[in-house]
Amino acid sequence: MLNLAKQLFVAIPRPWTAVTFPYVMRSIFAAGLALWLGFQLHLESPFSGASTVLLLVQPIQGAVLGKGFHRMLGTLVGLVAAFVLTGLFAQQMLLFIVGIGLWLGLCVGAMTVLRHYPATAAVVAGYTVCLALGPAIVAPEQGFDHIVTRGTAVALGVLSLGLAATLFSPRTMENNIRSALVDICVRSARLLAATLSGEPTSQRATERHVLALDIGKVDDQLGLGRGESSLIRSRQLAIQAGLAHLQSAVLDVSLDDQRAGLAPTLLAQLSIELRQLSERLMDSRVDFLAAADSVGRLRCLVDDRADGDHHTRLLGERLDEQLKDLGEALSNFSSLDHARREQVRAVGYHRDYADAARNGIRALLATLAAGTVWYFTGWDQGPALLAVLGPCCALLATAPAPAQGITSFIRGTLYAILAAALCKFLLLPQINGFPLLLLVLATFWSFGIHGTSQPRHALQSIAYLIGFNTLVSTGETASYDFADFANQAFAWIVAMLVCLLAFQIVPRDPARHVQALKRSLHKDTRLLLRRGGTINHPKWQAKQQGRIVALKRLLGADNPHGCQAGYLSLQLGKELRRLQRKASRIDPKSPIAQCAQTGARRVARYAHHPAIGAVHARRTSSSMSRLGAHALAISYQHLAWLLEQYANTAHPRC
Repeated sequence: MLNLAKQLFVAIPRPWTAVTFPYVMRSIFAAGLALWLGFQLHLESPFSGASTVLLLVQPIQGAVLGKGFHRMLGTLVGLVAAFVLTGLFAQQMLLFIVGIGLWLGLCVGAMTVLRHYPATAAVVAGYTVCLALGPAIVAPEQGFDHIVTRGTAVALGVLSLGLAATLFSPRTMENNIRSALVDICVRSARLLAATLSGEPTSQRATERHVLALDIGKVDDQLGLGRGESSLIRSRQLAIQAGLAHLQSAVLDVSLDDQRAGLAPTLLAQLSIELRQLSERLMDSRVDFLAAADSVGRLRCLVDDRADGDHHTRLLGERLDEQLKDLGEALSNFSSLDHARREQVRAVGYHRDYADAARNGIRALLATLAAGTVWYFTGWDQGPALLAVLGPCCALLATAPAPAQGITSFIRGTLYAILAAALCKFLLLPQINGFPLLLLVLATFWSFGIHGTSQPRHALQSIAYLIGFNTLVSTGETASYDFADFANQAFAWIVAMLVCLLAFQIVPRDPARHVQALKRSLHKDTRLLLRRGGTINHPKWQAKQQGRIVALKRLLGADNPHGCQAGYLSLQLGKELRRLQRKASRIDPKSPIAQCAQTGARRVARYAHHPAIGAVHARRTSSSMSRLGAHALAISYQHLAWLLEQYANTAHPRC
């Protein structure tokens, strides 16, 4: 019996732990403040401000402040759209619903291609229209009041949570980002050292896979840090440029199997120096700028000792480029301690517009389905259908497993219905006054707030918090109508089932996303071959690196050959840049320069047929040898090999 009691006690969810207690308390304070202000201002729905707080709660201060500001911005845009739709389609229910669906679809599509907090603003602008205009469809004459009330509630929630986070939440992201940058730099130096020392290729491939993903995660942390730290906000471009350089060094596989031409003593010395550099980086007294200077000295060592025939010098150039990328990354990261005078260019990112269109179409179809149910049944919970469906479709559009996310939403909603019924019909009738009301609500809120600190329970906890707060809410005069409560609870479940149906009809297919990434890789590789002399190489390379990392994330470490075309694409980009630099040092009127121009034109002409381009590159190599330009001849020979390998990888022979 005692063991059974212990098991039951362990199974009961905790409202907080010693670690999450401060987070739960400040979140309750913010929600209570928003609720109190809602009653003081005599809002039509005083609980809406608290719902805004509970939707925004995050353990990290930067996420709270950044999300709050962009949520307010998105709300303002959504309110303007709501005013426009009301002016165009008042008293025209079908057109009203179509307009809401089109706007929600547009915003969900924009959320898919935007990054960090601008994506939050886009999605909030979408579902704000659903929240504000549902009641306006039923009572168009009160549309203006509903829209203003919605905007006021969001403002109260954002300000309350921002105040609580500023006063009571610790600032941790700056130190976390610095530690993450040190970690990926240490591991990158070790990976390059392992490459030079000739460690097994399979082991390096696994390390490269994990490290490339972790570098991408640091960029996600920057989005949180910029909302919390003015230093991160002012240095964000420099850090992102440094991450792109580091990713370039990590994803460069050109030396994996081609070290034989370099002196073994040089490789051994460089490997030892890089391992020592990684150890020094872990010392808090060594900053990034000192580490960048150390890499600069290694580059000088390569220049001094990587001499000999043209092939050896070419290998030295590739090694120098990897060291240069590592040094540039460290120099950019040093902006955390020293302001950089050089202007930093913005880094390009891959944007999947086809996926954005699918997400937008799915949101439109879900809105039309909910509107159809509302129109043909005449259900008085039509506004609740739109209010639940809009956020649900938007928040899960980019989730890795939307069906599981909706299942979590439904589970959290069921918990919310049970908790709200207990609170509203058994506890609230027994109390009087705001302090007791807050005490009772805080007891139920604490379970959901604690759950949001655990990633696997986050969606379920958000659904629980918003569902509970909505179902238990009352106006200034309490109302305890169980039939209305059950009707509203059923509307929540129906809205989520409609959303689940929409994801079944227009599913998020990982295989389709993989194919889209591969098509984008090949498309931009052809663009590089066709316009190699005019393309923005750093931005092009950053986009390709982002696609490779996304492919790695989807394919996993068990598919090492899935990114081979991406690796070859990066090598092609670097080889073409080397050729351009060498050709720029030659007299434009000389036969060698004219031969180089002819070779570049022929490769560009057959950008869609890299195998034919390889034949012309090899022909150009032979011409360069006859003209005595042996360095260029070897470079064109290597370009031909890369084009052949790329052609075999992108279009394998049956």
